[in-house]
Amino acid sequence: MPLATTTEIRTARTEDVPVIADILARAFQDDPVFTWSIQDPQERRAGLPALFAAFAEAYLPHDHTYLTDDGLGAALWAPPGVDPLEGEPGATFAERCAQALSPEAAARCFAVGELFQGHHPTTPNVYLQLIGVLPERQGAGHGSRLLRHALAECDDAATPAYLEASTPANRRLYTRHGFETIGDLTLPEDGPTVWPMWREPDVRERYRR
Repeated sequence: MPLATTTEIRTARTEDVPVIADILARAFQDDPVFTWSIQDPQERRAGLPALFAAFAEAYLPHDHTYLTDDGLGAALWAPPGVDPLEGEPGATFAERCAQALSPEAAARCFAVGELFQGHHPTTPNVYLQLIGVLPERQGAGHGSRLLRHALAECDDAATPAYLEASTPANRRLYTRHGFETIGDLTLPEDGPTVWPMWREPDVRERYRR
């Protein structure tokens, strides 16, 4: 598969929510965290688009949600000091989750969120909530381009970045982009392990560009 060389990245708009939801639903259908959270494959396939639409709508107002111009990949980031799922947006998100998923699956999703929130660093950072590329186009560099777009902004602002890697492959990808593993979190009931990762800004990049 040819590498992505001309893909442009832009800030997503409200009308992009269906595209973002479709990209992420397809990208995360077999992700370990979501297979643990939504254990029935049919429920996962049916419920993930609505779940990710709710995520996108909560994150869009903060202008850190990015989409490739060809609709192959998307990323949802939160700026420093902002929790897009706090307060009224969080209540709306929880309601949307309850509508999209069975009570058991929704409870598991909330448990994942609480676990991640409980271990979130207190140092201000830009947080990557979700990043995904359509499965048939993975491995062509689209995810790396999405990462570089946001991380360039982090470098310009001298702001650290934080995320949780849910697979060893993703962990290796993030390591190549300057993230370091700072621990591990294991979900209950023989759930998967995820790896919190931290990246200090590379302020030298400001002078290279």
